[in-house]
Amino acid sequence: MMNTKLLVCFLALFSLISCSKDDVTTIPTDSLDPLVELEFTNSPINLQGADASFSSDIAYDIYDNTKFDIFLPDSDTSTGLVIFIHGGGFTGSDKTFIYNETYENEIVRLLNNNIAVATINYRLIVNGDTEGVIKSLNDSKRALQYIRYIHKELNIDKDKIVLFGSSAGASTAFWLAANDDFAEPNNSDEVLQESTRVKGIALNATQSSLDIEKRWLGDVFVEFGSSLDDIVNTFGESTILNFYGISSMEEYDTPEIELYRQKVDMLSLLSSDDPEIWVTNTGGHNEEPTTTSSFNHHPFHAREIKKFADAVGVANVTTYGNPILFSNANDEDFVDFLIRKINE
Repeated sequence: MMNTKLLVCFLALFSLISCSKDDVTTIPTDSLDPLVELEFTNSPINLQGADASFSSDIAYDIYDNTKFDIFLPDSDTSTGLVIFIHGGGFTGSDKTFIYNETYENEIVRLLNNNIAVATINYRLIVNGDTEGVIKSLNDSKRALQYIRYIHKELNIDKDKIVLFGSSAGASTAFWLAANDDFAEPNNSDEVLQESTRVKGIALNATQSSLDIEKRWLGDVFVEFGSSLDDIVNTFGESTILNFYGISSMEEYDTPEIELYRQKVDMLSLLSSDDPEIWVTNTGGHNEEPTTTSSFNHHPFHAREIKKFADAVGVANVTTYGNPILFSNANDEDFVDFLIRKINE
């Protein structure tokens, strides 16, 4: 099999011969054999000798923020893939979050194990948002499906994909994994015909659910007696309204928003056929939540993920608390976990 660079050159040459200039810059979504013109640039991190190529700002939808970057090992065989989803409260940060010393060595470790690494952007929640967090979640879903759609061009094994996320990105990965397959076999958009099932997910500083009332108050923070008013006062009313795409707290108290919250309640969506979970939340577990960070990243989010996963039979590698209250990780960090799941 030709390696990634030769494959890309062949596809680019073919597209130049057979298409007009306007056609070349358009990413088709209605072809059984999609063509993607990848442009390789200098890596934003030190690859430390890893034999890999880097391509940035590959569009998976029509919006400014619906793009991804990817590191591709130079390989004669199709590779596994880790998709990174950034955090930022669904209101900030971007795909370049992993281009720092914290994750640089981890990216290199994956590449040296013949595993590609993609990092995605998605549309953020804005003031006056009428769609709310489901917009961001659905963008990440489409990114996963689009990458599967062009797996041949990326030299990816579409059956060996795992997700890694931090904070909001972690809850997105959890949402994707906990839902049943979103594939729509009869959809005219062939991207949406692709599966959303993955082999494993690694979650760092995650939320257990995006239903801030039923799950946060009823499970995660039940020991502290937190109230909805506490959450609203901490985050600000406008943040809560934007999060659910509504214009008033009166609208929050409607059957429509209760159904919305059910759709983003990952704990209730878990079932026995879901992939294994690696999760770590290591804040102070005795700390009563009084800040946005302590509400979003409290160790008891990981505790509830473990509890619900155990109840339905989903394997998990869980660590939470500071000092550590519980851990069954046995020194398996998230990179070791992702490598293990891809190779299983």
